[in-house]
Amino acid sequence: GEGLWITGPLGRPFSPPAQLAPQAPGAILVGGGIGIAPLALWRRRLLDRGTPARVLLGFRDRERLGGLALFDCSEIRLASEDGHRGHHGYVTDLLAVLLAGDDAGSAAVYACGPPAMLEAVRHLCAERRVACELAMEAPMACGFGACFGCAIPLAGGGYMRLCVDGPVVP
Repeated sequence: GEGLWITGPLGRPFSPPAQLAPQAPGAILVGGGIGIAPLALWRRRLLDRGTPARVLLGFRDRERLGGLALFDCSEIRLASEDGHRGHHGYVTDLLAVLLAGDDAGSAAVYACGPPAMLEAVRHLCAERRVACELAMEAPMACGFGACFGCAIPLAGGGYMRLCVDGPVVP
């Protein structure tokens, strides 16, 4: 019964598929580990708008398999690095197959997960010229961009504060 003060939502959210890729009839959601939670919320919002979404989820091992109940759908493809469930390998293996089989130009990809997974998603999408947005993860101390606790380095130099400039980035 106790109250809790929170600040949020912070930063920039996912863009609708029509805004991200006007020709995209639907979305592909790629999640890894704890990064699946934001995608469950985004999937619900897409469904409310009548936008179809395919879901690809990856886990390291049996101990880290969790959160599947957040997704109320039958079209979830799973990958596990230890091979205990679904594809034995990375979730990005599943994405590569999906993008090769589909007209890649009609896809809009959304991803959240560990940095190495996000980099692999970014690379696959850039290589195939597929629009994608990545939800970056970082501890957000102040939530207003003053402390730079959530700053991540940019490829061209400088930093991005995820609490105000992200956490979703193209």
